[in-house]
Amino acid sequence: WAVNLTVFNFFQRIGTRWVAGMSGVVGLRWEAIYPLIDRMGLDGPAWDQMVSDLEVIEQAALGVMNKRE
Repeated sequence: WAVNLTVFNFFQRIGTRWVAGMSGVVGLRWEAIYPLIDRMGLDGPAWDQMVSDLEVIEQAALGVMNKRE
């Protein structure tokens, strides 16, 4: 959906900004993500929405990356 395109494109740029531990991937390195969001020049509500949307994607991605077969 078009409404998700901005956050999807941003998520694709994250690359190696993940925290990994012995049990798998733990989550995003938010201290590395926030400056990237800041560079987008979003206003307060849009910035908050971007973080919220990324948290949803992060949780879904963690489920896939840490899936045990």
